[in-house]
Formats: sequence, C-alpha cells, structure tokens
Amino acid sequence: MSSVGVLREVMQRLEETFNNPQQRESNYFDFYHDSLRIHGFPPNLPANKEGFKQFVHVLWKAFPDMRITYEDIVIEGNKVACRYSITGTHKGEFTVSLYLAYGKFFPTDKQFKINGMTIFSFQDSKCIERWNVIDNLSLMEQLRP
Repeated sequence: MSSVGVLREVMQRLEETFNNPQQRESNYFDFYHDSLRIHGFPPNLPANKEGFKQFVHVLWKAFPDMRITYEDIVIEGNKVACRYSITGTHKGEFTVSLYLAYGKFFPTDKQFKINGMTIFSFQDSKCIERWNVIDNLSLMEQLRP
C-alpha cells in the first residue's frame, strides 16, 4: 500500500476511535507519538502529548457524545490536512479557563456543531505534530445559557 493509502487508513481509524467511547479512552492516544508537539491549543497547556491528553479529556468529560466527521482529507508526503466538523451535547462542566476569557460553562444540555481544520505530520504512521484551528467562538455562542 502506498504511503497515501497508509495515512488515509490511519485517518479513518483515528476518526472511528475518537467516535467510539468504548475504544477512545484506551486507544485514541496510541495514534500519537510520545514526542508529539501541538499548536493551536490553549496556551496554558504543555505543547506536548500530555497537554493534548489533558485537553481531549476535558472535552470528553464535557461532551461525552462528541463526534468528529472528516469532511475533506488531503495527503501530501507525511502530512495530512483535514477539514472536519465536531458535534456533541454539553453534558458535563466545561472548564473554559483553557480559553481564559470565558470561565466555566456548567452543563446546558445544548447540542453544538463546530468546524475545524488540522494539519497532521506523521512518522511511521504516528502523528508527531499537529496544528489546529477550531471555531471556538461559535462553540461558546452555542453553549451560552
């Protein structure tokens, strides 16, 4: 299989694992190399795999039914550019102090849909770096009480 085919398969498994609450806790972070560097995440988190785990766990706690749908995937060399939508229901406390300006959002039971884009850089089928852009303002607007 070509490297494009391998990375496309990795992205499909990444999406499936993220969307499966029974698998994601134990398997999702296996897609990421221990030396992972992250960009575009809250600045008060470490820019490494541990900071990424902290961020994602906050999201899963606040939005336990959270799902990601990859709308477009473009692969060139060892990089994957991905446009996606994220949906979910606000069921748990969302510690938005990660975004400093908003504070905490207590569960509203509101549903949301936001869009984002990520560029992943891979080495041996593991993500070693990722750059994120997500429509956080839209999320905050949709969750407002």
